[in-house]
Amino acid sequence: MVKLLGGMLIVVSGTLGGMYAGVRLKRQTEFWEQYLLFLTQAQTMIGYGGTAVREIFRQVKGIPLAEPMVREALEALDRGEGIEEAWKRAVQRQMKALGFGSEDIERVYFFGSAFGVTDRQGELAKIQLHTELIGERCRILKEELAVKLRIYRMVGMCCGVLSAVVVV
Repeated sequence: MVKLLGGMLIVVSGTLGGMYAGVRLKRQTEFWEQYLLFLTQAQTMIGYGGTAVREIFRQVKGIPLAEPMVREALEALDRGEGIEEAWKRAVQRQMKALGFGSEDIERVYFFGSAFGVTDRQGELAKIQLHTELIGERCRILKEELAVKLRIYRMVGMCCGVLSAVVVV
């Protein structure tokens, strides 16, 4: 009886492990969607008001996954750090916490490394380019999400069953 219960717990834990991997992928997809919203907000503020970087960062609201990164960069800017240093540290810290790899971190770092350095048209062009690149990444992740969620769940359950068979 105890072996059966232990085996069932191992199967459940394997399944939950697979589900966790799927949830992490879903959270990353949500981050990209919210990051696109941030880029759209920044583009609008620059395009219609010529808003400065600090003010753009201050006005970011309603973007729960991207907002901590922007807030951290703003705090570093307020302490006197340059935009490149502040953005890099904020991006690395926040995106690693969400489980992103170095390639995705570089994508976001690329945007903020020279944010606010060029004139209005240059900033708008850079935001437009970055929006297209991130939009493509988001689209690819959404396509993968449906397939990988199911795969992660099944692999987790199979690993749990295999572990239960070996242990029991």
